[in-house]
Amino acid sequence: MPDTTFATLLERTENVTAMSDLTIPGDWMQGRAGYGGLVGALALKAMRASVPEERKVRSLLIAFVAPVGPEPFSIETQQLRAGRAVTTVEAKVVQKEGVCCTVVGSFGGDRESAIEIAPRERPPMTPPDEALELPYIEGLTPAFTRHFAYRWAQGELPFTGQGGHELGGWLQFKENTDCLSEEWLVALADGWPTPVLSMLKAPAAASTLTWELGFVHLNRDTCTENDWWSYRCTVNSAERGYVHEQSTVWDPEGRLAIYSRQTAVVFA
Repeated sequence: MPDTTFATLLERTENVTAMSDLTIPGDWMQGRAGYGGLVGALALKAMRASVPEERKVRSLLIAFVAPVGPEPFSIETQQLRAGRAVTTVEAKVVQKEGVCCTVVGSFGGDRESAIEIAPRERPPMTPPDEALELPYIEGLTPAFTRHFAYRWAQGELPFTGQGGHELGGWLQFKENTDCLSEEWLVALADGWPTPVLSMLKAPAAASTLTWELGFVHLNRDTCTENDWWSYRCTVNSAERGYVHEQSTVWDPEGRLAIYSRQTAVVFA
């Protein structure tokens, strides 16, 4: 069976309602759970239906309550408030009559402001054509990674028994793309493993508990098909099975696009 493109999965949520049955195909799974970047992206797509087009997503607060398995699920959305500046929407991913994921999105239009601080610049990084290519290995790497091309540029590789404080590299979709909407960027931002897996000498499971994303909106009309997006993640602390980390995604021209914070669980 051919792989399911990300574009196809987004189309399925175009007119999603509380009664819609959606599924995550096997090629988008991460162990027993659906890929978190995909779950967050589908929730964002569903929330957009109740938000005026001119109000862009500014932040997402995501809690992964339980694994979203391969069985049918629905996305229920509720507008919590529509103020003069910001619309706040909640989405719940429901499966087997239980909530598996909750997402709160804040959407706001552009406003004139006396405050303007330039986004952080992308730090020096080994270019994609010189960085280490990470292949997809059936049965070893998570199924969803087959949809991305990876180039490892900073930090130690997973399960090498060293490093664990940071990682950086380049990522792009393997399917044909052009200028990517924020749903695509959510999927990109979650594509890398937590850096702490480098400290281990054998594979172990890890999953995200909570995820906060902030979006920097710039004119991306100059981006071209299947460009490389850069990523860097640093670990703030890791103890008693929990990891706190922060990461940043820059667009192909080196402009900041997303920053995020995650609390993750590592079963090792």
